[in-house]
Amino acid sequence: MIEAYYDIINKIENFFDGVMIVDENCIIRYNKSFVEDFYFNAIDPIGKTPGEVWPNLSNENSTCYRAVKYGETTVNQIQKLRYVNGEEYMTIDNTFPIKEKGKIIGAISTTKFIDKYPNRNFIDLSNMTTTYTSDNGLYNTDSIIGSSEEVMMLKYKIHRVSQSNSSVLIYGETGTGKELIAQSIHSHSNRRNKPFITQNCAAIPHTLLESIFFGTTKGSYTGAENRPGIFELADGGTIFLDEINSMDINMQAKLLKAIEEKKITRIGGAETKKIDVRIVAAINELPETCIKENRMRTDLYYRLSSIEIESPPLRKRKTDIKELTDYYINYYNKEMNKNIKGVAPEVFKLFNSYDWPGNIREFKNIMESAFNFAGSAVITKEDIPKIAGKKVANESTGNGESGLYSGNSLNDALENFERSFIVNKAKDASSLSNLADLMQISRQTLNYKIKKYNIKFNEINS
Repeated sequence: MIEAYYDIINKIENFFDGVMIVDENCIIRYNKSFVEDFYFNAIDPIGKTPGEVWPNLSNENSTCYRAVKYGETTVNQIQKLRYVNGEEYMTIDNTFPIKEKGKIIGAISTTKFIDKYPNRNFIDLSNMTTTYTSDNGLYNTDSIIGSSEEVMMLKYKIHRVSQSNSSVLIYGETGTGKELIAQSIHSHSNRRNKPFITQNCAAIPHTLLESIFFGTTKGSYTGAENRPGIFELADGGTIFLDEINSMDINMQAKLLKAIEEKKITRIGGAETKKIDVRIVAAINELPETCIKENRMRTDLYYRLSSIEIESPPLRKRKTDIKELTDYYINYYNKEMNKNIKGVAPEVFKLFNSYDWPGNIREFKNIMESAFNFAGSAVITKEDIPKIAGKKVANESTGNGESGLYSGNSLNDALENFERSFIVNKAKDASSLSNLADLMQISRQTLNYKIKKYNIKFNEINS
């Protein structure tokens, strides 16, 4: 009976990477992959149960079994599939029971890959809702290294929100890869063939941002020419606004107006231009902190935060360190024409003990430094002096030296720590600009914090 539905199933190939049908006994009767070079090389699935094809599946965690046994429907469930040849793939699974005259006669399971995505080149892309390749050099989810729960959930969210046109607010510490996330959202969206433009709001004086955003009209001020702004240049695509919390409050109001009205006017011009852009913004701290300290307008926050994504710090995804280590060893071997085989056990232990305040950016820099110092095929502790002499997480006394943890609330303790961190970091800085670079924040943010904590210049220079 189930065979009568095969033709219908084949028509949905453009929306999934694979389709499987089981009968009422959970025996696979139909299986088709719509991805080139991705077949069951180790075992023919037809006539077998899902558990015989994927050894990590049991009756209770098999969505097909639950569908035929209990009539259960599964929607957008992340599932790991381990093949008998050892290969593992993370997928988004949708499984539905198939009924005829009220009786369950089988189940259909559709699959989309979200990790280690195999290449496809024979599907009509015009009919697809997304693609996982990038022809324009931008990052996509394959560029996000790791298989921790945090990373897999991040990839899942990227694939989900990429199908929307809603604004996105990415928040997370410096060095966690917020632009990588923004590019991935664009790369997997239906805007992927349109421009992706990045603007760091802390890198440009706020007096110039308006002309950069909206463009200029010749004669509007001395030297002004007819030039489009990034909203016009990115029409149909995506604009990534990094460190938006450093933007002048008045400029934030103008940005909000443009986003809400979906039209802009060049400086000095009278003509209104309609624009179609998706805004992805990023901040390097918690949104509540920015709003509380009046560095982000509440109305702009609400407009941007219809979708919020946290970029997880490395200390919360340390199970990815092994993959990151292998990735950067391979990367720098190619870059530097070396043949490093790995890291010593003591180095790997140190990597897992260290808290990585600079996150992935710091990890990458440490690996690059180690490659430059390495004198053998294995990176040793002596090759990573930048963290070898620092206290690691499990060596911390937790006693709150110098009153770092004093205060009546968590916010008080955080502010005490932040002030002490700035003062101590300043001892290695030659100037305020150098201090901002060392702390991996903008000069504008540093000036704000110096004023906030009433830090005197003699403290910085001492």
